[in-house]
Amino acid sequence: MRVVFSQRLSEGFKKIVPEISILFLIILSVQPQSVLGNSVISPFLCLSAVFYWSLHRQGHFYIVTLIILGIISDILIGASLGFTPILFLTVFAISSWQKKNVLLKPFYLIWGVFSLISGLAFVIAWAITFFVSLQYADIGPFAIQYFMTVISFPILDWLLSHIQRAVAV
Repeated sequence: MRVVFSQRLSEGFKKIVPEISILFLIILSVQPQSVLGNSVISPFLCLSAVFYWSLHRQGHFYIVTLIILGIISDILIGASLGFTPILFLTVFAISSWQKKNVLLKPFYLIWGVFSLISGLAFVIAWAITFFVSLQYADIGPFAIQYFMTVISFPILDWLLSHIQRAVAV
């Protein structure tokens, strides 16, 4: 009886590893990093995880979960509710659409595709901020956060691939 319960618990945990990793990275992204003397800006790490899991677990990754995780992120960073889910869904939709063209390519091409998709997500974030505040939003902080996110992608890709192999998701 205990073996069956532990097997079910283990299988259940394996199914939610992507969501747990995104939630962990959301919490980690809220913690500002002191880079370039600006402690307010930190990389948007969870965007990398959404991209990674959209490629590697597309059939088991639910849109509702992305929306919930995005709302949690909005609450933690103090953004308008719906801001981060729009970014998550944009990254999810484009990476899912391009999955077969990207997945078996060399890493530098995957990194390039992530750079383009996350660049689009940051332009959307800037545009939403611009329209919600009804005044010009400085693009500088968005650009710094974008570059920090792109630079951190290889480390997160490596980490998430090891997590995926360890739990055989």
